[in-house]
Formats: sequence, C-alpha cells, structure tokens
Amino acid sequence: MKLTFPYQLGVIQEKILQQEETLKIVAGLYADAIEHGGLIHVYANGHSRVAVEELCVRMGALSGFRAILSTGLTTFTDVVGSNGLRLNQFFEKVEKSGAELLDEIDFGPHDVMLVVTATGTTAAAVDMALEFTQRYPSLPLVAISCAEQSKNAPVKHSSGMNLWHIIEKTERGFFIDNGMPVGDLSTDVKSSTQQYRICPLSSVGALTVVQSLNELTLQLLVERGVEHFVLQNMHLNSTGENYEAWLRDQRRRYAKATYNEAALTPGKY
Repeated sequence: MKLTFPYQLGVIQEKILQQEETLKIVAGLYADAIEHGGLIHVYANGHSRVAVEELCVRMGALSGFRAILSTGLTTFTDVVGSNGLRLNQFFEKVEKSGAELLDEIDFGPHDVMLVVTATGTTAAAVDMALEFTQRYPSLPLVAISCAEQSKNAPVKHSSGMNLWHIIEKTERGFFIDNGMPVGDLSTDVKSSTQQYRICPLSSVGALTVVQSLNELTLQLLVERGVEHFVLQNMHLNSTGENYEAWLRDQRRRYAKATYNEAALTPGKY
C-alpha cells in the first residue's frame, strides 16, 4: 500500500493561487455588501452544501452570509427510502426551482449571489443562476465550480447553458474554478481485474476558495475601518460578547432578506 491522495492537494493550491486577482475582486464585492449592511446569499445543491455551511456558521465565519439550502436538494444522507438518493437527484433535474426559491427572498442594492456546485452542469444550480441574473442583472453573480466541466460537458438545462455560459453572459458575473478534474475523482486504486477511481476534490477546492475569500474580505474590511463581526471558537470559551454581537448582526441582516423596504424590484421574467 502507498498513500497518494494528499499529493492531489497541490493541484487545488496551484489552481486557486492562479485566480488570486479574481478572488480579490470578489472579496471586494463581499466587503461592499457587508459594509452596507447587506448579504451574500449562498446557494448550493447536493454535496456542495458543505461550502455553504463553512461560510454561514463556522468558527471564523463573518456575519453577512446567508444560506439558500432547500432540504430536498441538499440532504442526501438517507441514501435510500422516502428521502433517498433517487428522489434527491430527481429534484436536482427539475427546472423552475430557482424561481420558487428566489420568490422567498428580498435582495438589497448591495447584495451578492453565490452559487456553489461541483460540476457547473446540475440543472437546479443552472436554473438558480439563470433566474437570478434575469431578475437582478445589476447584482453580482459569483460561481464556484469546475471550469473545464462546466465549459465543455453536455448541457442538462433547457436553456442550452451550463453555469460557465451563464456567468459569461452576466453583466457582473465571476467564475472561480474549484480546481477539481473533470468527473471530480482524483485517485486510482487497481485490483487484478478492475480499476477504481475515488477521492473527489471538489469539496476541498470549494472550501479552499471559501476560506481564501474570507481572508481577503476581512482584510479589506479592516483596511476600510468597517465594523465587522467574526464568530470565534465556541469550544474554547473565547466567544465572550462576540457571540451575541455576531448573532445580532446576522439577525439584522437576515431580516432584510425576509422584508427589505429597499429591496430591488425583480425584472420581468
């Protein structure tokens, strides 16, 4: 036996470092939203939900990130039965879920939309991105996904586009490559009769992007002298008043997503 998977992490590091300028631009958009009391709305389906959890409630999490996670699209752990994989993957293929989810959210003039999906081809993720850019063409749309697969894989959505194509057409669209190989799996294990492909990299890549953006965003907020709130380690009794301050800031911001007097009016769709 020989352990090889950890060497794959260098692939992620290299690809993300190559995108530093894009990361800085997106961090600037995040900082603008936070500075103006707005939100970065974070959507995912399938296993990509882990990146949303990393942003929205985690040690070191900045306030201002709000999850858009629908149970039927993100809870795959039952595997079989009435909440099993077949049903969940069916929901991922259903179009118009983006419209239904966006109907539940008010967007402010400084808000940002982030869509996280491993492949950039899942119909539900494409649907969300397309619906958002049609309704709010002036707001930034950020994608974390696999650039190569999203560019070149067969299209599953009736629009004839994958996520990459939507970002290309969007006025303020930004695509960040998660660094995974096409198909996600990175490591081979062979037997005398078969070859197995295992060890996906998409989650490692997405989490690296997420934390890179957190670092850059916080640096910008500090440089600007903007009041900000960061959740500290809750297991070392180091939260103090910070815990309540972080939650209160989240409450103020989240309320705007439910009822915002300054909400933008969605475009015709």
